[in-house]
Amino acid sequence: MSSENPTWPAHDVPSPPAASGTTPGGDSGSGNAGGGRVIDETTDLSTLTDQEIMKLMEGMDHQEDQMNKPLISTPVPLLVIREEYEKGSKTILKKLDWLQEHGWDQVWRARGDGDCYYRSFTLAYLLRILHSPDPQLEANLAYDAIQRALPALQEAGFDKDLYEEFLDPLLALIRSFAEGSESTATEWAIVQALQDAEKSNCIVVALRLITSSYIRSHADLFSPFLLSPTTFLPLSTDEFCRQEVEPCGKEADHAQIMALSEALSIGVRIAYLDRSEVGGDSSAAAAGAEGEVINWVEFGKDTSEADRPLTLLYR
Repeated sequence: MSSENPTWPAHDVPSPPAASGTTPGGDSGSGNAGGGRVIDETTDLSTLTDQEIMKLMEGMDHQEDQMNKPLISTPVPLLVIREEYEKGSKTILKKLDWLQEHGWDQVWRARGDGDCYYRSFTLAYLLRILHSPDPQLEANLAYDAIQRALPALQEAGFDKDLYEEFLDPLLALIRSFAEGSESTATEWAIVQALQDAEKSNCIVVALRLITSSYIRSHADLFSPFLLSPTTFLPLSTDEFCRQEVEPCGKEADHAQIMALSEALSIGVRIAYLDRSEVGGDSSAAAAGAEGEVINWVEFGKDTSEADRPLTLLYR
């Protein structure tokens, strides 16, 4: 998305560039419910304090609320997000105002169910094709990029018939752009497809398998960064992929975001909407030098504006 094309979306999804005290994207985790100990399936419920019980009930209500939301929403004004912070952090309000002033005026929201990064990636990927100067050419390039990723899936031992079945809904959407179909190559058709649970979940699984196969085939590159998100202990490539990448409902962190970006040769940049100030890393510091107030976290080979990276919003 750019200020020249303000109808492109930033996506209200998780992509945790740094640790935070809340579960990304609004998901409620098992976490530190009582503030002092971890509550899980091994906890003796008779030992829960009133505070712990209240926390758990709040989490259950929030989880139920999440499940009632659409998998992908139609676009909403960025001002709707701002209203949620009117009585909150001035730093976040400052960042939202900066985005609004620079043409980022609307967002598509993804349900915070752990698969939201993959759904949002898909939406941004398809909208990038739809709004490109030559959608048919862009669709063919995207199709070719996916085809180039398939040998790694075979090398990883994934069943060909299975991953081709999961990929079919995504490839069908891309083919509709390549064929110039007026009935399917529209924003509304994209949203409808991604709101269809069967199609949307198939695409999520396909992207997870592509991500896993890329990490497995580049183990030397990723192995230093493969940690358990709960224990922070190192995991082997196989353990990480089986536990944190392939199962649905598992959040995408740095490794997964980078792997999918590289596998499909597409840049991704994420506006990190938190209370921190710009300057946490070299890219953010450079952005700050130009007067920006957003912490942009970038993945992939080319995230320059000219290359039209997928642009997501994390909060």
